Amino acid sequence: MKAGSGDQGSPPCFLRFPRPVRVVSGAEAELKCVVLGEPPPTVVWEKGGQQLAASERLSFPADGAEHGLLLSGALPTDAGVYVCRARNAAGEAYAAAAVTVLEPPAPEPEPPLAERPLPSPGTGEGAPVFLTGPRSQWVLRGAEVVLTCQVGGLPEPTLYWEKDGMALDEVWDSSHFVLERGCAEGGQGASLALRILAARLPDSGVYVCHARNAHGHAQAGALLQVHQPPESPPPEGADEEPAPVVEPLKCAPKTFWVNEGKHAKFRCYVMGKPEPEIEWHWEGRPLLPDRRRLMYRDRDGGFVLKVLYCQAKDRGLYVCAARNSAGQTLSAVQLHVKEPRLRFARPLQDVEGREHGIAVLECKVPNSRIPTAWFREDQRLLPCRKYEQIEEGTVRRLIIHRLKADDDGVYLCEMRGRVRTVANVTVKGPILKRLPRKLDVLEGENAVLLVETREAGVEGRWSRDGEELPATCQSSCGHMHALVLPGVTREDAGEVTFSLGNSRTTTLLRVKCVKHSPPGPPVLAEMFKGHKNTVLLTWKPPEPAPETPFIYRLERQEVGSEDWIQCFSIEKAGAVEVPGDCVPSEGDYRFRVCTVSEHGRSPHVVFHGSAHLVPTARLVAGLEDVQVYDGEDAVFSLDLSTIIQGTWFLNGEELKANEPEGQVEPGALRYRMEQKGLQHRLILRAVKHQDSGALVGFSCPGVQDSAALTIQESPVHILSPQEKVSLTFTTSERVVLTCELSRADFPATWYKEGQKVEESESLVVKMDGRKHRLILPEAKVVDSGEFECRTEGVSAFFSLTVQDPPVHIVDPREHVFVHAITSECVMLTCEVDQEDAPVRWYKDGQEVEESALVVLENEGPRRRLVLPAAQPPDGGEFQCVAGEERAYFTVTITDVSSWIVYPSGKVYVAAVRLERVVLTCELCRPWAEVRWTKDGEEVVESPALLLQKEDTTRRLVLPAVQLEDSGEYRCEIDDESASFTVTVTESYQSQDSANSNPELCVLLKKPKTRRLWSRFPPWRRTAGAE
Repeated sequence: MKAGSGDQGSPPCFLRFPRPVRVVSGAEAELKCVVLGEPPPTVVWEKGGQQLAASERLSFPADGAEHGLLLSGALPTDAGVYVCRARNAAGEAYAAAAVTVLEPPAPEPEPPLAERPLPSPGTGEGAPVFLTGPRSQWVLRGAEVVLTCQVGGLPEPTLYWEKDGMALDEVWDSSHFVLERGCAEGGQGASLALRILAARLPDSGVYVCHARNAHGHAQAGALLQVHQPPESPPPEGADEEPAPVVEPLKCAPKTFWVNEGKHAKFRCYVMGKPEPEIEWHWEGRPLLPDRRRLMYRDRDGGFVLKVLYCQAKDRGLYVCAARNSAGQTLSAVQLHVKEPRLRFARPLQDVEGREHGIAVLECKVPNSRIPTAWFREDQRLLPCRKYEQIEEGTVRRLIIHRLKADDDGVYLCEMRGRVRTVANVTVKGPILKRLPRKLDVLEGENAVLLVETREAGVEGRWSRDGEELPATCQSSCGHMHALVLPGVTREDAGEVTFSLGNSRTTTLLRVKCVKHSPPGPPVLAEMFKGHKNTVLLTWKPPEPAPETPFIYRLERQEVGSEDWIQCFSIEKAGAVEVPGDCVPSEGDYRFRVCTVSEHGRSPHVVFHGSAHLVPTARLVAGLEDVQVYDGEDAVFSLDLSTIIQGTWFLNGEELKANEPEGQVEPGALRYRMEQKGLQHRLILRAVKHQDSGALVGFSCPGVQDSAALTIQESPVHILSPQEKVSLTFTTSERVVLTCELSRADFPATWYKEGQKVEESESLVVKMDGRKHRLILPEAKVVDSGEFECRTEGVSAFFSLTVQDPPVHIVDPREHVFVHAITSECVMLTCEVDQEDAPVRWYKDGQEVEESALVVLENEGPRRRLVLPAAQPPDGGEFQCVAGEERAYFTVTITDVSSWIVYPSGKVYVAAVRLERVVLTCELCRPWAEVRWTKDGEEVVESPALLLQKEDTTRRLVLPAVQLEDSGEYRCEIDDESASFTVTVTESYQSQDSANSNPELCVLLKKPKTRRLWSRFPPWRRTAGAE
């Protein structure tokens, strides 16, 4: 058994399972699968428990992780189940698929005209029509089942049954199936009954009756579900203990981990004859399907258990038990659920509600700042009149109004980091079991929809997109109602609804298209070398011809190269002449052709041999005379019909092809040659007046062309700037670009990034005599770029950079130290001088990313980093970086076990009447509240007794102590307290220095000055008398 959420081990794992194959006898059958493992596994194929060996008809192609089984000329004896088994040192995995070989239908001899049955008077021939279809049934194991259908039509249709898309003789164990033929009522048509003797659990499935005649095809289906009979209680007085549900495991089960809130998928593939019956168990108890536990059989025949939105209570041992008359086998997985670090303070609880009423879901998050989102399974719920969402401190509440059957399901509340709490909402009404929210079915497969109602024998209504569905596809039995759509097509897709009175449940039926096979390749491809520098290619259409429109694609390959290049496409087969113009360079070329349609491309067919082709060029766009101003670049270009090398000439002198840049001679013109595809260019750099009249030529096989260069005198020149100017401004500053010409009032045009600028309120162009100005009244960052003031043949260039003003941190200006205890909310605040200025937060040199444990907030100029529920590892060095400035924070998170830091033991204070006495208690947190008591009673503040609070220090002050103030004082917080014994006397009394009590204070010197001695360190401020 395999778990489907990503084991981290290296045993073999199938990424793609082989698919069942149905072929006609004599055709080719192929099974493919993809399997990974470390080390790469060894793959073998088996049939009937025996390993297969390669032969003339059987081969095992492999390409990396893809492995296949190719069977040529399939025979009926080749039909069966093929198993792909992969092994390596870390473990073993296997997958299986069935190969079905069909006999080609033999043409039935047509009876003589005189022997043909004549249609009854008033009737005509037509396609089959179901008079009565099979009815869905729910039975106990061992019961006898009869499925009957009656079909009308002329000529009389041929009837046959299928189970789950397979002919009855292809079913693994069909020995207890009996077919009974008969005539339809009235004698028109046929009847075929399927009798199942002593039904077994594997007989559950969809049974479809097909009817065919010369005019068409019809089908009708029914669902059969076989259930385990309820276990009878043991007879009274029986002493025997009940047998265990499953046998004990003989080896340790596999281990599978899944994150809380994720899905876990277990797949078990079992073979045996008779076909085994499967049961799933959890912690030794049988499992039944419910909202979060889905049990089904996939297209590959595997038995699947899927646990949705795993919670801690789902952990445990899952066992797939398979039994038949020959024995029993087990496969087990131990599921572990990894809980998130941040958890809900109070999770959701399952709730029930009546239809048309309300349901309330409530949970509690660790901190009121943590955002949450509500989901119904995978669908996000947004606040609306239907789904009322309330946040009150740490409480999150979802109220579902106007409950209906489709509101029944699994609901989730999710914090950041995909931390979830899950609960079931049960809607009580006429419908007990609703339809799934959506159902995806492949085109041609059977679609089955089930509804369970509270009352038995009621009649519901099935409809699709508001239109009632035919009765032949509907069945009811007791509390169960089934809709069976055999061989669905695209027309069957839509919104399917079951209605019962005012109650209804709906599903979206989606039909996915079946992948079509690509067309076959062309045939009889031949090459003929005809006239010089041409080749003739011929081929015939594929056999059989594709049903959809198609074209042929011709490709070429130069001998010695690995690349195939497309030449052209053509719609009709026949003869195609390929001239030398179609190749880029002289050489030997091979050709191939394939067929292309909307369903894909056929394999390529390579023409035998090669042909020597030489490209011949034609002039598409020739050289033209160029006129430029003194100092400008002159560009000569031409386009050819094919890619070919050529030679440039300047004033009759050939330019060297191996030097794309150079000079004809020292001090003469500088040039650069370029070739891009079909275009050739020659660029003469910064031409001078003396270069006027230069002759440029180009030559290649079949082409010769030339043009002349003319230098025009510029009517104006630029006085300033003579060179490119680079300017830098900050946003909102006024920018002025000035270009001065040699002539007054001579026109000039401004460009930015090669595009002519357009005047607006944010860009003004002015001309004042010889000066041309471009003005930006309030520059923005987007105004940065390359500007050009262009006039007749000359230009001035400006590079403008506009930057945002530097960001400054307003607060804090000094290093901030923050002390907190476990689970406290820590907030670091940094204020900048610009509201839209970006900042970045760092911790211990690494940039901080927002998560469920770290929240980043922006409020005006303030930037905050919030730790909603700080833990000791969250402490460290934090930085808020804005531009070039940084604010520093040191965060220390302490796991506090005691509120009172000092004193840790009892303190004794001796004082003389009218002296000032101060009792001091130091706490670990400044916001903690304490309670002072004297002799067990809470004290009341008065002029004679003052209570003071300063940061983490709490004081009780007696400004002028009296004799009656003697007693036992306590500073209390939660279950902790600090104790002070105060003794007040009329005058000083000497004390024995050898007193055995080390906590007793010694009072010395004159009455106005008292010093308290204790065993506490001198830097601690102690309670005592002043």
